[in-house]
Amino acid sequence: MAYVLGFFAADGCMIKNNRGAHFIEFHITDLDILEKIKKLLEAENKISTRKTSAELANAYRLQIGSKEMFKDLLSLEFKPRKSASVQFPKIPNKYLKDFVRGYFDGDGSVFFVKYMNTKTKIIRTELRSNFTSGSVEFLEDLQELLNKKLGLVKKKICGYNDNRSLKLGYGTYDTLNLLNFMYYKNYPIGMERKAKFLYDPKTQNFVKKYIYFLATKKSNWKNSIRATFKIS
Repeated sequence: MAYVLGFFAADGCMIKNNRGAHFIEFHITDLDILEKIKKLLEAENKISTRKTSAELANAYRLQIGSKEMFKDLLSLEFKPRKSASVQFPKIPNKYLKDFVRGYFDGDGSVFFVKYMNTKTKIIRTELRSNFTSGSVEFLEDLQELLNKKLGLVKKKICGYNDNRSLKLGYGTYDTLNLLNFMYYKNYPIGMERKAKFLYDPKTQNFVKKYIYFLATKKSNWKNSIRATFKIS
């Protein structure tokens, strides 16, 4: 349920109509995850399909009428039209990785990026990840938490889409720690396509070098690892 709450914080909304009915909605492009969320919530509501455009994948919606769930979310500081004002809720420590994974699956991304070193002209690759939100307070609290819990480096939260959205990004070393934290062994629910980055051959290459330089206690191990991240 911590995972579902994290996913709701990313891709959910609360609706109260003119007749006083209360609804909880999830909007997702991954049908598999939505079906799992529906099962966890023991909902009997039908999942509807919406065509976004010819270029994009279908979007799926699950709408649940529940005054009780609506009230529970209000008690956790969630509210209708929450995009720019969502707050990071108080999550018990043992469920924190599940909540973060839920949010990451909803509004996070992990990817490889290639770039050319301006001095050596060598093409390199890095593993990166980010969280997005319309609320700077949410990302600031998340960043503080991940810094204290995992030692992830604090960075500037950047705006995009004409500053309508915000992004908290991490580089290779921090992304490795983040993925291991969220997609721990036998995690109960999550997006397999994101978890798979942990087992990608390029990622495993990073892990081996990461472990080696930590074991040899190189004084400047981050720069040493960076110098070895070359694409063959």
